[in-house]
Amino acid sequence: MTSLFVILSSLRIAGAEDVSRAYLLPELFDIMASEGRSSVLAEGAVPLQGRALADFERDVARIYDPVTMHDAFVSTLLSELEPVPEVLDDALDFAKTDLGKRVLRLEISAREAMLEDEVDEVARIALQEAREADDDTQEAARLEMVRARVDANDLTELNVSLGLNTSYAYYQGMMSESAVNGLDSEQLLYLVWAQEPEIRLDIEDWIESYFMMAYQPLSDDELQIYIDYASSPLAQGFNRAMFRAFDALFTDISVSVGRALGRRLTGEDL
Repeated sequence: MTSLFVILSSLRIAGAEDVSRAYLLPELFDIMASEGRSSVLAEGAVPLQGRALADFERDVARIYDPVTMHDAFVSTLLSELEPVPEVLDDALDFAKTDLGKRVLRLEISAREAMLEDEVDEVARIALQEAREADDDTQEAARLEMVRARVDANDLTELNVSLGLNTSYAYYQGMMSESAVNGLDSEQLLYLVWAQEPEIRLDIEDWIESYFMMAYQPLSDDELQIYIDYASSPLAQGFNRAMFRAFDALFTDISVSVGRALGRRLTGEDL
């Protein structure tokens, strides 16, 4: 029994290393941690000042630790994929192809670049120009391909769901610290759902501007090959597993951030 456990543990560690390396996950979570900290600590985002704000900033830095985020995500992802090893095998095979390596690197590079406000703004301006372009232009045609890429993995709906879940978890965290008075679970659900149109609009703008920028170096043929791959059942299965892992991770993070803010608002120490 011990030997079997050691073998299974070794296989799991090997799988974690393979998927982490192939999909550039350490770099991705460095970026996601920066995105998270910037979002939570944006000017005017929290009603704190002085020592309470400084303490909360330390809380946020601890919660958005990229190594912890990475390890929790990979563990959940492998658990999701354990019953369907062919899905992981297919994802790893794609990541080893020349196109797979190029696409994954372009996605990481664009996401990192968009951490800068100036780059994000330029990408959104380019998106708006593509949206307003005539149908027979190259910009309009590329936007249609980007939208096909988004639709291939239902990325808008999955991200909207993730946004709603994390918002709900954030307020739950605050409520658990008695930092939100006069709000029950039903009212909280209504409050979060009222944010859906704004969340959807922001996600549509971000994801289209991001992919327009990321895939700019790809030819139409290369991008179409990638879209065809992303539309395959195995690739769709991998994407769904990824989002279940993201949902678990960021729901936990949002609860922690809500609790941290709640405790600072009520004057307690973590």
